[in-house]
Order: sequence, then C-alpha cells, then structure tokens
Amino acid sequence: AAARRQNALAFIDRKKEVSSQRNANTIEEVAASMVSPKDGNGLFDAEAYHDVASAAVDLTHVYARNGIVSATRSVRDIDTNSRRHFLYNIPITTQRNNPPPYIAPPIELPPKIKARIPSPSGSKIAILVEESIPSSDGEKYPKSKRHVFEIWTDGGHRLYNRVLLPSEKHGLVCTDFSWFGGISWSPDESALVYNAEVNKPKTTSFFTTQSSKTDETAVVGGQYTLGIGKSEDWGEKYSTTALLGVFCLNVETGSIGAVENVPGSSAMKDKFSSEGGYVLGQPIFSPCGKAVIYTGWDAGAGGEMPRRLGAIYCFQRPCRIYSSPVKELLGRLENPSTDDEEISPKSDIPFDCITQNDRLARSPRFSKPAGGTSKLAYLCNTKGFDTHGGCMALHVGEWDMSNGLVIGDSTKCVVDVVQFPGDRGDKTKVAGINFPGLFLNQLPTNCFSPDGKQILTTTEWGSVNRIVSISLDDGTVSPINFDLLSIEGFNDKASQQFMCFTEDGGAVVTQSETNRPTVLGFLQPSFLERGGKTASSQVLVDMPPISATSFPSPKPDMCFRPGKGYSYQIMNTHPKHGEVNVPVGLVLLLPNNVGGDKLPLIVVPHGGPHTCMSTMFVPSYGFLCQHGGYAILHVNFRGSTGFGQAALESLAGNAGSLDVLDVVAATRAVIDAGIADPDRIGICGGSHGGFLAGHCIGQHPDLFKVAAMRNPCTNIATMVTATDIPDWCYVESLGSGKYNFSDFRTPTKQELGIMWDKSPIAHMKHVKAPTLMALGMKDRRVPPSQGIEYYHALRAKKVSTKLLVYEDCDHAIDLVVSEADFWVNTKQWFDQHL
Repeated sequence: AAARRQNALAFIDRKKEVSSQRNANTIEEVAASMVSPKDGNGLFDAEAYHDVASAAVDLTHVYARNGIVSATRSVRDIDTNSRRHFLYNIPITTQRNNPPPYIAPPIELPPKIKARIPSPSGSKIAILVEESIPSSDGEKYPKSKRHVFEIWTDGGHRLYNRVLLPSEKHGLVCTDFSWFGGISWSPDESALVYNAEVNKPKTTSFFTTQSSKTDETAVVGGQYTLGIGKSEDWGEKYSTTALLGVFCLNVETGSIGAVENVPGSSAMKDKFSSEGGYVLGQPIFSPCGKAVIYTGWDAGAGGEMPRRLGAIYCFQRPCRIYSSPVKELLGRLENPSTDDEEISPKSDIPFDCITQNDRLARSPRFSKPAGGTSKLAYLCNTKGFDTHGGCMALHVGEWDMSNGLVIGDSTKCVVDVVQFPGDRGDKTKVAGINFPGLFLNQLPTNCFSPDGKQILTTTEWGSVNRIVSISLDDGTVSPINFDLLSIEGFNDKASQQFMCFTEDGGAVVTQSETNRPTVLGFLQPSFLERGGKTASSQVLVDMPPISATSFPSPKPDMCFRPGKGYSYQIMNTHPKHGEVNVPVGLVLLLPNNVGGDKLPLIVVPHGGPHTCMSTMFVPSYGFLCQHGGYAILHVNFRGSTGFGQAALESLAGNAGSLDVLDVVAATRAVIDAGIADPDRIGICGGSHGGFLAGHCIGQHPDLFKVAAMRNPCTNIATMVTATDIPDWCYVESLGSGKYNFSDFRTPTKQELGIMWDKSPIAHMKHVKAPTLMALGMKDRRVPPSQGIEYYHALRAKKVSTKLLVYEDCDHAIDLVVSEADFWVNTKQWFDQHL
C-alpha cells in the first residue's frame, strides 16, 4: 500500500492534476483514489486501458482497385468522446519474403464523410458527405443537416460533380451498411442506387394562422400523432428509421428519381401517414443495368409486422428479395425533361418478388456476366426462425442479361440449413467442430470467384470466424487454410475474414486473435486451386497503435505487445445435460508469468443470446487479462451461433436453465483442470450475458463470488411490455412458436408467471455476491428500469453493490468515454472483491 501511494504521488506531481480532484481533501487521498488495490507496480488502470484500446484495429470499407487496397480504420478518441477514422492506401505485394513496400501514412477522414464507394473500374469514387444547412435567420447554430454526393473522377483525383440531395425527394441517406443501408454503382458507372428515409407527412399546429397554412397537404394538429408527425421506428439504434425507399442518381446530370415500382409504393406516396409499407434496403444494380435488386422488410403492409419490432441484432425479421426494372427511370434521369406539360412519363413494369416462398431472404450478390447470364446469390431461410439469429442457406439463380430477370426454375439451394455439425458428411473440422452451417449476416460485396464457380465468405465455425469457399457445382464447403504471421502451416485458432477479391484473383483478408489486433493481408491468386492445402499469404500492413487519449502510456516494458502478455486456448466441453448433444465452446485467456498458481477467473457469457464470442481481439478483455492478471473464460453456451441450428433453437423456452447449466459446467471444467482458483470466480456480462450473470449469482451463490452486469435483463415479466423486442421475452421463456408475429397481444397472467420464474429476480433471495451494475439510460432493448429494480433489491439485502449511470448511452454502452469508464470500473470492482 505504501508503494502504491508513493507511485501515485509521483504520478500526480508529474501530471500536475491535483486540482482536478475536487472532492479529495489531501494529496494522499487523491493518490489513493487513482490507484486500484492491485496496482502495486504503479501501472495505473487508465494508462493500461488507454494502451490496449490504442492497439485495436477496427476496419471497414475495405476494397481493392488497380493494385491498391483501401481500408478505413476506426480509432477510439477518449479525449473527445468520439471515434476518428483514418484512410489507408496500401500497395499489394506479390512476394511474401520481400520487405514490405513503403506505405504512406494514413489520412484522417473528417466526420462529415459518411461513405466512399469506388466504381467497378476504380476510375470514379462516390463520396457521401453530411453537411450542416446554413441558418437563414442568422442563428449561431444550424438547425438541420443535408447529404451531398460528390462524384470524383480520374481515379479519384478530380471532383467532377456535387449533387445536393433535395429534401423534397427524401430524408437522409441510410448509412447503416451492416444491415439496411447500401450504395451501388450501375455497371456503366453512369448512375448510383441508394436508399434513404421516406419523408414524413407534413404537419401544422392547430394554432397556425390560416394565412400561414400554405401547404394543403399538411395534416393539421398531426405533429404529435404516431404515424403522422411521429414515426413508428425500428427500436434500438434505429430511432430515426421508419420507412426507407430506393432512389437512383445520374452522376452526370445530377437528376434524382425514386424507384416507384416497389412493394409498399402506396405507403411511400402517402402524404398523410407513415404507417404500413416496407423498409427497402441493400440495393444493388443488376449486371445488365436494367433493374435494381434489393431486400424488403415488412413494415406493416405484408401482414407479418403489425408492430415494428427492434431490428438491430434481430436477424429473423421477415424479408424478401425484389427486382424492380428501372430502364425508363434511368432514361428520364439521363435526359431530364424541361417540358412542364409532360404529365405522364412512361413507367417501368411492376416489380418481381424473387424469393416469394422464403420467409427470410437477404444480401443479394451478382457474379460477373458470362455467356449472356449472371449468377444471383443470396442468403435465405425458407421457413424462418423465431430466435434472433439462426443458420442460413445459400441459394443461387441464373440472371438473364437480355431480359433483366431471373430465369424461371433456375434457382437452387447450394448450401442448406445444417441442424447438427457434420450432418452434411463433411469430415473437415475447425477448432474441433465439423461444418455447422452458414452463420453470417451478409455476403461480402465481392464474393464470387473470378470464374464464377465459387463463392468466398466468412462464417462462424464453432468459436472462430473462418473464411470458406463454396463450390457452386456441388455445394462443397472448404475452409481456406493460411496464417498471415507464419511462413509454414496455418492457424486453426485465429479468426479470419474475407474482405474482397483483387483484379488478378487474389484475396484481401484479415486475421485477428484474442491477444493480437487485426492484421490486413493478401492471398495469392492461386489460393483457390490448392485443394485444402495451406494457401500462400503475406501481411500487407500490421497497423501500429494510434493513441486513444493524451493520458500517458505505461512504461515500455509494460506496454501491450501483439501476441505477448497473455495467451489463449480453445476448448470444447460436452455437458451431459440438455436434449441436444452439441459441444459448448470455450475461449480461455491466460495471463503470462503466473507460475503454478491457480488464477482468479472471470467468466464471460456473451449477449444475444444467439451470437458467438470468437477468438477476435477485444481490447477490454485483453485489459482485464494482461493488466488485471485474470483468466478470462468466454462461454459459447448452447443457443450460440456457429454450432448448428438444433443447438441454437434448443435454448428457446429454456433460458435461465440450459444456458446457466452450460456456463456452470464450463466454469467447473476450468476449475477441474487446475487452472482457476475455485474460491476466486467472478462473472461479467452484458444484455443476455448480464441475464446469465444474475442467474449464476442467484442459482450458484457459492461458486460465483462477484459480478459485473451491463444493461441486464433481470425480470422478463416487467420487461415484456417495455422493450422493443417483446418477441424475445416470449420465445426465450416460453419457447419457439409462442409469439405470433402476425398479430399483437399482451401476455396472459400465466405467461407473466412463467417469465418471472425464468428471471434472475426469482433467485434474489440467494444472492450474496458484490455486484456492479452499469446502465445506459437511453436503452430501448433492455429498459434501464430492469437494472434499477435489481440494484435496489441488492441494496435492500445489504449486498455490496455499485450503480454506474450513463445518461447518453443506449444498450451497448459504446460511447468511447462511457465504454472506457465501465471497463476501468469493472477491473477495479474485481480487484476489490475477487
């Protein structure tokens, strides 16, 4: 303690920040407040978190054009509570043993740049810019924002055109490219297709003077009415998204037009309501340029969504793939009419639903044309599923280039839904698991091999993310074996991701491990011809840290170094309980230099529950492991993605029992292996992981000694009518088929009783573990009242507890400062009680 105090005093003198500690009466109190109980070597928690967070490499918008790979890196900035974005342009090397070429320093992209979309040839780039509209009345701050498309030509060197997107056409462009959003070039690079908010009906107050009512379509007194002035949105993270339409832009003339031959078109044109209709997203041009293809989610018009439910992390919302001819629309945009007397321009023929018989279909992708046809691939699940995640099938059809439509009866299932790993007869294993099926949300934009015979994508395979090639001839699924960081062999534990093909048939990929941030690499063009052998690969760039704050970094010998400081293992356990005999996947992080001592263990069940914790680098867990000295156990309990559909659906109706038993069995397996100290076991989780933390400290109070919970569901019965996902409450507590998606009703008295019985609050009388609670007060997924209720119940029992309140955060608590604060608090909470 004396050493900690001396180190803290020296640090404070060095930084001269004593005055900022207003609540401390003495320098000694200030020093004590800045040092965690285990901080005996003077390495402060804030320094260590900054160090690990700075090393993270989060990449988006990766593409290859003309021998250059462009990638955007997102970096935490704790000082400004924001993320900075840096653009890297990296030349592709072809010889593994050659020294890496000179790479220019990254360029910081201003926050106003929302997207950069290269044309197929790379000669043009469309940049979406968000601008503040200048105030017309002299006010200091602008009132709203607008979007502008900038068209850069000559390889991106010349700004050729700036197109202001008019507010009378639509609202802001959707930039959620991980789900709803999409911007795509036409094959001849003359047009863009994108999706944007459909304008809400115009409204005016009852008390607006008659002389001011200039718009006869405005709904008087409708500004506070849901479906008119207030839109019914899609819940968590989508509070401004109601209806999305598809639009085309001619990059030469700057003309913009709505694609009107779409499902729910009447709702798009309705000037008096925003109810019903469809959300149209993921738009792309067909390779013939005669149609746009897109995904349509039922928003009320299809009879399967009487109430719009939360969309983010919910991959079972009804959706289908549609095709809308746009030949006439593109002609009008290319030659905009100046004749005011033209009343009825020629219309395009009606849309076609390509996946009429599939409840779930999304992510359309085309191959390069050959012989008058192109292949159309997409993900689907014909019968759908009630859980928020599930196994998807891959379907492929033939697209007629001359007629601009799918050739009848040409669509076939290439890879079907897999119930149990190994059902397809595949002998190949990854991390001890046979092929479990395709678990992915979208196909890569550029997923077809150059010859059109294979598709490359990334799927969850057990506890790792693995790149696979899929033969379109026989549906064979083969993992691509390589290791960017080793000359020979391949890494069976690393999580790898396919980003795109290069012009010569090579592949841009990434590789990450729990103790190593993402590395960007390249597979030689021959990699698809190696028949399961290790592919030749090389690192394109191993990005160094970018400082997350002005706070000092640790001493050099204590800094985070990729691959150092801690190690990890992948294990699979086979619990005897449960009806579905599928392994429970474990990822175990172990700090270095611990000798033969048994380690304190923090068990981390993931959220969802239908997601998976892979071996990718996550800075927060590296911080707890390396700096805190804790073993970290990630548990992919049954219900996780990546282990087959049967195991996933076995959790429905068994939440709070099957998943709890899996977590306990995994914990005891690590204890029995002599790794963990049975008297020093903690548990940490968010969302469903917090739900499991609450269950574990209630059902197994002698095993789990301390807990940290982030936006946990603690009482399903009080959550069901307040959440944006009431279906989760029914399905996970009552079972599949217990929520009627085509109708809406409140739960019965009996159902509420079952929900309460399956909630952590039902076991409160047994809880004795000190519990840290963190809440995002803007959370619409798990209302903060859940955590507040649990916190007050703990206080009433005089159980040691602490509540962190993040006023501006939603469910994820992912604002940079709040995220950092939570993890430093979590580490210190475990230091104090474990």
